[in-house]
Amino acid sequence: MDCQGYREVLSARLDGEAGDDERAAAEDHLTGCASCRAFADGADRLGRLARVGPAEPVPDLADRVLAALGVAVPAPAPPPPAVPRLSCLDGGCCGGSAGPAPVGAATSACGCASTCGCGCQQGAPCRCAVRAA
Repeated sequence: MDCQGYREVLSARLDGEAGDDERAAAEDHLTGCASCRAFADGADRLGRLARVGPAEPVPDLADRVLAALGVAVPAPAPPPPAVPRLSCLDGGCCGGSAGPAPVGAATSACGCASTCGCGCQQGAPCRCAVRAA
């Protein structure tokens, strides 16, 4: 059998039409024939492309399915806002007016002592220096 005959067998193999003896002979031929191996590789690839294609877009049904099952999925929480770390000026709270907070004392988000008059303890913007950590 020549290369054309083996290629016909390789094509029939893809369609499930080649007999066992023909497939075995074609496989033996492929070990020594680079041209027929290239043909077989191309035919295999073409066969896969013909059988498998990109999936069609479909609607996301996850929420409806979960609702039908009675499963409530909470909405994702928004990311927390980026807040710089705050600290008092180098001289202590509010530029040195109240001094730094004692170790272990209650402090605000900016690190001021609860006795500091910077405004942050009452929910107002802190009047101390704002420095990124």
